Amino acid sequence: MALHPRNITIRRFAKRDLGAFAQWVRPQITGATLNLALITDTHDRTQFSRTFYGPNGFWHVQEQHWLAGELPIDWRVHLGDLVDGSEPSFLTLWRLKNIMNDYKADSLPFVIAKGNHDDNDKYAEKNRRFSGSFHPWVFNENVFLPMKAQVGGPFVSLHGLSVFDQGTLRVITLNTSDIPVRWVGGRKNYDLKKTLGVTAGQLQELADALAGAGSRNVLIMAHAPAMTRSGKVGLRFNARQLHELLRAYNEKLSGRLNCGSDPDFGGQVRFDFAETSGQVIAYLAGHWHTEEDFAVNGIHYSLQNVSALMGRNHALTTRFNRRQNRVIATPSEYAGYVVSIDDQARLLSIFGYGAAAKTRRFRY
Repeated sequence: MALHPRNITIRRFAKRDLGAFAQWVRPQITGATLNLALITDTHDRTQFSRTFYGPNGFWHVQEQHWLAGELPIDWRVHLGDLVDGSEPSFLTLWRLKNIMNDYKADSLPFVIAKGNHDDNDKYAEKNRRFSGSFHPWVFNENVFLPMKAQVGGPFVSLHGLSVFDQGTLRVITLNTSDIPVRWVGGRKNYDLKKTLGVTAGQLQELADALAGAGSRNVLIMAHAPAMTRSGKVGLRFNARQLHELLRAYNEKLSGRLNCGSDPDFGGQVRFDFAETSGQVIAYLAGHWHTEEDFAVNGIHYSLQNVSALMGRNHALTTRFNRRQNRVIATPSEYAGYVVSIDDQARLLSIFGYGAAAKTRRFRY
């Protein structure tokens, strides 16, 4: 039985704050082509902290759920690091399942990207045999499978890339933790917390999804950005190739993309965008625990702030969040967004609540 968002119990201060935010943003997004309720990096865990990550990551998901019920939201979005991955595997899996139960609780569709913390490798790093790391089936069965099973939900590929269309728009969500996993001598071949990348196989899926967009403009989403502001790569494997594929789509090119000869990430990607007429609107990401917008070769990268609490005095807190002076049980504790695209006006608007900029608008 579906759970109506109005029946969700959320904290009183959050209900007041998000209610005021909804009242303010509603007239600005009504009638848009696509409205997304978006959070990223909840880093949920059982161990409680008043200055850093804790079980409030799950509360932020519930609060996003409540907010989505107050607004004309088309999709709920989580851009990865649902869990912190720093506890024994049974605890992390429990936290992951709690979050997914919230996303599955009503008929509003959702799309979720895989983050580099979601395989519990942060916990496994503490163990000599790297024990406690999830096998790939854990995220696939608990997240990608229910995503794919939604009525009217997204297409989900073999490599964890997802696609859905909304009117004149196509939304493609990438898996920047597309890392081929093997256990060698009882130890995992890659630490996924420290390794970001996309395989040539996923880039071929992306090329096909872009070619199939036709006249639609395309929004790209992922946990991690492919590039940095300075033009350096944001992923360990195939970041430049991913970026160049998006450029090729904008320039309506055809050809082959060389991903090198690495046995896990190498190969050739064929693309043909000659029959398309849309463009890449933006590449939305999280991961860096900051808020930033920049363009590299005409591709707009937009970073969204971490939802999870990052207290000012914690050693790992980023400069952006230190300036926010985030405090538990206040609106600064969380950070989230409503992303609204008016394709007729060619306008991308990002409205933030909590530890986020109130309004960012971009023409495309």
